[in-house]
Amino acid sequence: MDARRSAKRRGVTPTMNLTPLIDVTFLLIVFFMLVNNIVASELVPLLPPTPSDPQTSETPEADTLIVSIAPQPFGDGRAQQPLNHDGRASFVQVGALGRFEPGDAAGITAAVREAVARRPGVRVLLRADAALFQDQVRPVMAAVTAAGVAKIDVVAGTDR
Repeated sequence: MDARRSAKRRGVTPTMNLTPLIDVTFLLIVFFMLVNNIVASELVPLLPPTPSDPQTSETPEADTLIVSIAPQPFGDGRAQQPLNHDGRASFVQVGALGRFEPGDAAGITAAVREAVARRPGVRVLLRADAALFQDQVRPVMAAVTAAGVAKIDVVAGTDR
């Protein structure tokens, strides 16, 4: 009787179940795809201005809120160049919180205030296209400061 039990025990071969490992791998892939889409939705394609005498510092990306002011797109297919542009803004995007009309100061202020309330100490980065006139940027800066932000970092391009 003991011989039969030991024979049965030897007959079982261990197998490895890879299903949980595959599940975790697919979940990680989905997670990184979603994070990539969220980060990509925060950035608007712009051409930031290049300073003539840069005395700048790099801003850490740890806790930042990006406010982007996008220029009007060309309807006739011309290349988006600062000297070809009429200087008007198309929309203002406040991080991933939404897009606003350039004149919607109340909406921009509310979105920035909400972001600052959720993350105290957040640094605000203002990205404006080089083609925009100052009268398009100034109201957005006023709306951001009305939300209680004391310091706004302006993004500029450098030749590196």
